[in-house]
Amino acid sequence: MRRRMNAMWTFPVAACLLLTAACHSNNGEPADPVPGSEGKKSVSGLAYPKENIGTSVGNVIPDFAFPGFVDPAASQAPVEIRFAHFYNPTGSGTFGPNDPFEDGTPLPKIIVVNVSGKWCAPCKQEAAQVLPVQWQALHPKGLMLVTVLADSDKPGVAANIADLVAWTSSFQSRYPSVIDPTYQMGALFDQNQFPANFVIDAKTMKILVFLGGKPPDSFWDNVAGHL
Repeated sequence: MRRRMNAMWTFPVAACLLLTAACHSNNGEPADPVPGSEGKKSVSGLAYPKENIGTSVGNVIPDFAFPGFVDPAASQAPVEIRFAHFYNPTGSGTFGPNDPFEDGTPLPKIIVVNVSGKWCAPCKQEAAQVLPVQWQALHPKGLMLVTVLADSDKPGVAANIADLVAWTSSFQSRYPSVIDPTYQMGALFDQNQFPANFVIDAKTMKILVFLGGKPPDSFWDNVAGHL
């Protein structure tokens, strides 16, 4: 059963959906996510919240793990990137020596997870025109941007590493980019809309907002307001 995501933001999601273009994947109804995950530790052994784990706005996002690249423009050697890497409970933490990110660099304050499909024209527009600008402007202030490439050239066909190489090379991506071969993020959609963007508070790992469709400028203004 799909779960409806109610945005806790200054603009209603329904209005945004009317204002923004979205593509729809045909990979079917997602299964109920992470059964039995409530109260579990991150399987990675990294520190992670134990309570209120779920997939609705206000829940702690599950500690999903994906293969991908930390900085595709610098290296396309796949590593595992998981949400526990970004957990910043004090608000002033730094990445450690065992993280795939540079040791000692600041952990994020806010995480924006962008879910895209290689076939999706609005996704390509966002990747080319919006995400690089917001990354350059907001990453120094505490934004972590992660693109999850879910679909390949066809809706419902999972992207692979070769798709990710082509995608990140096309857009010269400098932010973490991963694939989702088992559609873990698909469990978070009210419906399978691409592009989709999730805003997560790194201090609590709670989902603050879900937005289906290419976001308006006000979305990024509100992200900036949380940094």
